Amino acid sequence: MTQKVAYLWGPVSNFSGPLAASLVKKGWTVHIPTKSSLNIFSLSPLDLKSSARSCLELSFGGREKFRTFQDRLKFVDPAETARAGTAYDAIIFCGLPPNFDEPRVPRAPWAAAELPGLMRSFRNQPVFVVSSIWGGIQADGVVPEECEFERRKPQSQWESLCQHYELRLLEGLSQSESPWFLVRLPLIGPDSANGEAAGFAGPMTLFKELSHVKEGGSHSNHKKRHLRLNYNPDANFWFLPHDVISYMFARFIEDESRPRILNLVSTQGTLNREWLSDLAKQLGYAGVEEAEKDDLSLSSVVRKLLNDNVQVKTRNLFEVASRYQMPRAKIDEAYFSKVLDWANARNWGQPAGKEERRAALKFSERLATYYFEEFIPSNFDEGLLKRATAHGTTIGFILKDAESLGWILKSRKGKAVVERFDPQDEKPRICFHLTAKTMTQLMQCKLPLHRALLLREVEVEGPLLQALRVANAIEQFLKEHPFDQKEFADQEAEKARV
Repeated sequence: MTQKVAYLWGPVSNFSGPLAASLVKKGWTVHIPTKSSLNIFSLSPLDLKSSARSCLELSFGGREKFRTFQDRLKFVDPAETARAGTAYDAIIFCGLPPNFDEPRVPRAPWAAAELPGLMRSFRNQPVFVVSSIWGGIQADGVVPEECEFERRKPQSQWESLCQHYELRLLEGLSQSESPWFLVRLPLIGPDSANGEAAGFAGPMTLFKELSHVKEGGSHSNHKKRHLRLNYNPDANFWFLPHDVISYMFARFIEDESRPRILNLVSTQGTLNREWLSDLAKQLGYAGVEEAEKDDLSLSSVVRKLLNDNVQVKTRNLFEVASRYQMPRAKIDEAYFSKVLDWANARNWGQPAGKEERRAALKFSERLATYYFEEFIPSNFDEGLLKRATAHGTTIGFILKDAESLGWILKSRKGKAVVERFDPQDEKPRICFHLTAKTMTQLMQCKLPLHRALLLREVEVEGPLLQALRVANAIEQFLKEHPFDQKEFADQEAEKARV
């Protein structure tokens, strides 16, 4: 049997990551295009190889499980792939992250503009285009199984983005003779088997808010109370566990008699009154009570989806579900028990006490000295240091609003060494100029370095290619080693006692 190969274009998200894992486990080889580290400052929808790999490791259930299948995953340069002439069994275009609050969502409409070029590069190879059910709602509130219809006026910024994206996709598809298939997704939820999530977005933001409200002092008697919530009990907040979605999509790709358009939503839609009641009971409430107002700090998009009674035609899904042996997604008390246990064990994606430490972090010369002269040398990985300081490159960090405080990072016998910067000495090869406030934001991972450079909150001096290489390495260090304010405070307290 010839091994099938898929080309999975787009950011590696809580949908495309599990989909890649599902295809690989079924014997496929998956090629994932990534952007070059030299283009770290570009607004390309694609990920850097390191970011894509991290997301995939999470989707596979950890680094060790990922390594088991890594020979079937290949990260490719999109510019080189078309020239290589690989015949793919499936081109999967995922320009829109399925969950509304992922950071790349606003870029989706212009990401769709890359579809025609992609289809020209892979002529006559089947293309599976991923959209959202919120991109295809008619004026009567129904998502049909057709492409051509009058969409309703967008009722939220999220819906407007989805519509704009899908219309751009359909415009691009009309220019190609390649076979194509449109798949509309709901929001992506945690795994149905173990409650694991591929990210804390989408439905998880709602679960998190409800869980935190339960912990609040004003809800100390929540076990005797109903959870007051502004929602429509007869509506359906459409979401599916990511394992169900990826399994169904993989079977859809393999099905040679597949329908042209598929609304990939649950075959057994669960009304808000049912699944919210199950969630509330797992949080210790007696149930959910409909209210005109509530005390929850929910985003406008979540609030809209809780009240928007959208209907989805799923005739073709019913027809193929039995052939695909699609498992029923049980969104019940047992499901939410697993989700809440998993999320609470990971503090909902935040390191323990992170919010308190982030709020308390204030700049001081002592803090900066500790960070550069103790924290960085003790945590800088040798491999990363070798990449950052290749060819004897020295790296400077100058604080513009702190009396020109500065430090120089260099490699000495393979170890990271940081020294105070003296304006009278030779300037470092690559030099970053930033404010004290920006420094603390970078330390806490509140501001990515590439974004700070784009916004000119950090200015860099030095040869361009070397600056790109160094910035990439420094950003990786900042992501892997967020500053622990509590540890610093404990050390300062210990010194004070001595």
